[in-house]
Amino acid sequence: MKIKIALDWTPNVIHAGLYLAELRGHFTEAGLEVELIPADVDHNTKRPIDRLLEKEVHLALCPSEHLINSHLMNPSAPLTAVATVMQEETSAFVTLQSSGIDRPAKLDGKVYAGYNTLLEENLLSNLIRNDGGEGVFEMKTPAKLEVFDAFLQEEVDTCWVFMPWEGVIAETEGFRLFAFHLKDYGIPYGYSPIFVTRTDVSDLENENLRTLLKVVALSYQEAVHHPVEVAKLLVKCVAHDNFSNLDFITKAMQVISKSFLDNRGQWGMMKPERWDTYIQWLSDHQLLFDGQGNQLTKEACQVSNLYSNAWLL
Repeated sequence: MKIKIALDWTPNVIHAGLYLAELRGHFTEAGLEVELIPADVDHNTKRPIDRLLEKEVHLALCPSEHLINSHLMNPSAPLTAVATVMQEETSAFVTLQSSGIDRPAKLDGKVYAGYNTLLEENLLSNLIRNDGGEGVFEMKTPAKLEVFDAFLQEEVDTCWVFMPWEGVIAETEGFRLFAFHLKDYGIPYGYSPIFVTRTDVSDLENENLRTLLKVVALSYQEAVHHPVEVAKLLVKCVAHDNFSNLDFITKAMQVISKSFLDNRGQWGMMKPERWDTYIQWLSDHQLLFDGQGNQLTKEACQVSNLYSNAWLL
């Protein structure tokens, strides 16, 4: 059977293990046929998790809040997270050093480029307040793939980026950034991205997904131990503009490879306390809702149903 995987973004180093397994022939060796579907295949009109809900794909990459929201809006949704790509939270709200905005409190009254979600608004507001500011800012919403360009062109003051990708882009293009990481200001964040699948699959599909994840885990471990060699292979073999610059991909692989494995050298494993802490924060900040828009508390979210490490064992 062909396993279809909806990626969370355009192809980038987050997906290194998937592309590496494909290029090395590991999927074929395991008897798998795999199709990777980038998020921009339809100009980002459908979220990966919605493709999964509609049975267009077998696995979807997405941030943990997409899975949490899907469960709360439809408790019977047969979805579960089966692996996390990274252990470390590598995103940050950034400013240009030339702006002089060298701490979150100075973002009061400034302009943020984002995706117009309550989560972003709360994360940035709390980031500013936890640094002593009031947490007031203006939000602009460029097209999804144009947010970072708007920031670099100084149309806005800040945006939320993935440091091993946009952070490296900025460095490569000569921009120097201040990066404000949520954890440094007492704000938890969930695993992102995670692999999500359906629980109502056939025994054969279940077995194939487990096989795929074990193959992918080995490929991510190779990416950790040999980031330079993996970068060369990706640039040589992945037919996408994102992989056209060897120096950039090498640097990005060196940065991100530090985040792929846990302290035991394992890929994909998730901890209950991280899920609990993040969902508690979402609850405390009134960011949990059911399908009718009613506000919910953490108790409405059955954490044990959201994820499982069993597919990796």
